[in-house]
Amino acid sequence: MRFIYLLVSIPIIVIIATFAFRNAGLVSIDIFVSKLNVPLAAIMLVCVLLGAVLGFIFNIIVVIQQKNKIRQLIKQTQTMSGLSDFLKSDKQ
Repeated sequence: MRFIYLLVSIPIIVIIATFAFRNAGLVSIDIFVSKLNVPLAAIMLVCVLLGAVLGFIFNIIVVIQQKNKIRQLIKQTQTMSGLSDFLKSDKQ
């Protein structure tokens, strides 16, 4: 398994390094009060990381909502099961 991980990660690292090298040029960013000169690769890396963090946060929110819905449905199923058992015993 580690060999497969290594086999996959090495080409990805090479691609990322090549990408960063090819996009090493400085880009001027105007932040209202000042200007910054930052490498394009750094800006893209920050944007990708920010997108990943936001996606992770939204995913956690959806998972929590789904867990709450599952708890609600389990509680409802237990109530219906108890009611069904009561009605079955009432007929006899």
